[in-house]
Formats: sequence, C-alpha cells, structure tokens
Amino acid sequence: MRSLTVAAAALLMISCTHAEKLDISRLKVPPGFHIEVFAEAPHARLLAFSPGGVLLVTDMSDGKILAFPDSKHNGHAERTATVIQDLNAPHGIAFHFGKLYVTEINAIDRYDWDESQLKATNGRKLADIPGSGGGHSTRTIAFWNNKMYVAAGSSCNVCKEEDQRRAAVSEYNEDGSGQRIFASGLRNAVGLAVNPKTDTLWATDNGRDWLGDNLPPEELNDLGKNGGNFGWPYCYGNKILDKSQSKDYDCSKTIAPKVEMQAHSAPLNLIFYNSDMFPAEYRNNVYVALHGSWNRSVPTGYKVIRVKLNDQGQPEGQPENFITGWLREGETRKGTWMGRPVGLAIGPDGAMYLADDSAGVVYRITYQK
Repeated sequence: MRSLTVAAAALLMISCTHAEKLDISRLKVPPGFHIEVFAEAPHARLLAFSPGGVLLVTDMSDGKILAFPDSKHNGHAERTATVIQDLNAPHGIAFHFGKLYVTEINAIDRYDWDESQLKATNGRKLADIPGSGGGHSTRTIAFWNNKMYVAAGSSCNVCKEEDQRRAAVSEYNEDGSGQRIFASGLRNAVGLAVNPKTDTLWATDNGRDWLGDNLPPEELNDLGKNGGNFGWPYCYGNKILDKSQSKDYDCSKTIAPKVEMQAHSAPLNLIFYNSDMFPAEYRNNVYVALHGSWNRSVPTGYKVIRVKLNDQGQPEGQPENFITGWLREGETRKGTWMGRPVGLAIGPDGAMYLADDSAGVVYRITYQK
C-alpha cells in the first residue's frame, strides 16, 4: 500500500493553495486558438497517450494512474477509469513498445497494457530509484535511442549530493539494468522530451532559491548525445559561479542552457510540437509549462510559453507567451492564482493537452481558422 511522502504532501499543499476558482474565460490564447476543459482530474500531473489514443494522467497525491477515453472524439472525456492505484507518488509516465512505464517516487515500474479494458497488469519493478529524502519528489521518464532515462531532483535547495542519481538524469537499459549517470548538475529536471530535429533529449531545470527574485534563471537544456555536467550546485545560467557554494569551481567545464527563463517560474514540462493542427508559425516550437513561483515577492510563471526553433532544432529568439491568465496581470499577492500548468502532451488529432494540478483539470487546446 502506498503512502504519501512528506515531499509529495508539501507539493500538494502548494498546488492547492489558491484563492480563485477556475474561470476559463480568463485564459488568453493567440488568435484562432481555443482552450476548453477536456476532463476533471483533481491532481493531474504528467500525461501520455496510449497506443490506441486514450489519454492517461498521473495523480501523484492519490497514488493513481487515470485514463480519460474520448471514443466519440468530441473533445471531452466521457468517463474516468482507474488504470492503477496504490502507487507511491507516481509522476512520470510513458508508453514504449506497447508497455506502460511509470515512475513512482522510489521505483521504475513496467506493466502490460490492455487497451480494451484500459487496465495495466502484471506490474514489475525494473529498478529502485532515490526516494524523496526530504527534497524534490518527482521522477520523470523518457525513452530515446532504445534507452530509458529517468530524472530525479535534488534532495535540497543547494548542496553536494551523496547519491549521484539525484540532481541528475540516469540512463538505463529498457529492462532497468545498466544504470549510469547520463547528465548531472541538474537541480530539478522535471521535464524530459526528445527534440526530433536534434535527435537529443532536452530537459527543463528549476534553479535554486534564495538568491533574490531574478536569480538564477530557469533553464531549458539540450542534454546532447553524451550528456555531461550542467553545473548545479556550483554554477547556474551561462556558466556563472555560485559564490555561496564555491570560490574557485571551474564553471567553464559545464554546459550552458539553450534557453534561460525568468527565475522562479518553475518549468515543469516541455513538448515539441510537430503535428499539423497548429498553423506553420506554431509548429517546430518547444512549449514549456511554467507552474509558477511560490516564494517570489511578485509572483511569476503560471503560464505556457513557446520558443521558436530553426530548421536545425535550435532556439530562435526569446520565449513568448502562449497561454496566460491563470495569474491576473499585475498581480502582486501570493496565493491568488486560479491554476498551475504542469503536464503537456500532443493528441493523435494534433490537439495539445495540458494538465493543471491546482484547478484539477486537463485542458484541450485546438486551432481553427
């Protein structure tokens, strides 16, 4: 039987501390785009579509994986099905060669998938991964080049980790064997996704706290073909030394982010859009869900941004707003948002799906001329 960890409980408390009910009419999207509620999902985190096109959602606080079928393709879930329950803070989710993979706070699990019954059976733990240890509790999973990658956040705000699997992305064989550190120095890489243009794994990274409202920048990193050291806890941003941690660490040997974002925005997921529903200007973009600040004097984040990419898959220009409105413009009070974006996925029809663990819904974003 799963139990809610202290870290997961704290995450739930932060997610649910808001003073306003969801008013979807407040949400702003570019001309031609439409956003509506696809499903009610009280603690929705990350998303994945099954081989048959059914949306699955991780519910970290209740220890469940939920499915939301839309067999009539009318843009609204017809029911909620419990796929798995009694898990320990499940967060990451992925399908790979017909199998369902889930990362709990301390384990990587694999299941047989029954599309007709929307059930996962014959669960098998593939590997142990670091527990919460008083720090970041999310574990995210992705597949690339027939290897499995799992991100585990740090156990602290800023410190030198004893367990090298923390503040890192680990690489595994598909059966959970052969673990090695692929990318280190990533304080809290919650989002993982493959950039189809560069054919490399990209990750968001949440920077440390208590360096002021505007430091350090949040990051979007290209982990490359061979991974490497991305700097934390000694360096941040474009190889800047954190003098509170070291006076002489050589940050020139670390890897700089591809994109820097406003500090304390909390980028929790990313997706590369390559479907054909969105117009050309919005394709070949990377979209990032910003969960929003919890300790900044003036709140920031609480939106979805996009970064345009060139034909080589490299960022062009600064991040631009894509969906806003969860935080009122000019808001200066803490705890007054009406939603917090988290998970992103692209449906079989090309629509974008977005989880909101504060408002407790999954949105569907479409485009029509």
